[in-house]
Amino acid sequence: MRLIFRKMYRQQALSEEEYSNLMRYADELRSTSPESYLLFYERFAAILYRDYNTFVPRFAYGIDDFYDYLINRPDLINELKNNTLSIDAFPLCLHDYLVYTYPGGLDTSTILSHLEFMKFDNTSSLELPEPRQKALVYKYESANPYKETGLKSHFDRIGRYSFVSRLQSIRYLRGNKASEDKIELISGDCLGGIFTNKEKSIYYYIFLTEDNALKARNACRVLNLALYGSYVEV
Repeated sequence: MRLIFRKMYRQQALSEEEYSNLMRYADELRSTSPESYLLFYERFAAILYRDYNTFVPRFAYGIDDFYDYLINRPDLINELKNNTLSIDAFPLCLHDYLVYTYPGGLDTSTILSHLEFMKFDNTSSLELPEPRQKALVYKYESANPYKETGLKSHFDRIGRYSFVSRLQSIRYLRGNKASEDKIELISGDCLGGIFTNKEKSIYYYIFLTEDNALKARNACRVLNLALYGSYVEV
């Protein structure tokens, strides 16, 4: 790995094999050595995002897991509104992220404003596809998750949401790259997305755990806000 690290520091382009080895190494660190993974994150996360459009989370469980957990627990949202919710109400795996993000305690106003953008401002609107009961399925071109730089980390991020059952890359956009990445509603059980790296734009499908138009719209809003920080009416 030293040669790969050296190339990263020198801003030299990695080959497909080197990039694949680096990301496998990061995945292994995240699951086996949190301290070493944090060091990796501090050294390379910004470079990977800048040069390879690859999102590397700071923690094994982060913002995506937090909102996925919260939007499936309307009782916790009511406690947030009453300012009675503490970090201890969340699973232990989220504590590192929450303590780092909210050192003075949960910022209820910020969290509730995000939920409002997602259209989850009251318990009656908390309708998302049911949590998956089977393992998430990934489908990549040539069965190679690292063939397109950054796509695996993008899929991993979406896959953290329990209402996603399958992710599948479909085709490349013809002509110029997309002007912006986004997720759109296709049907009651399927969303479509665009992912762009430095070379091309890739269209992909997000299959949901059930077929329901209202829940699919809500899932689309959640993902657009979480990934792109924008609210898209669908």
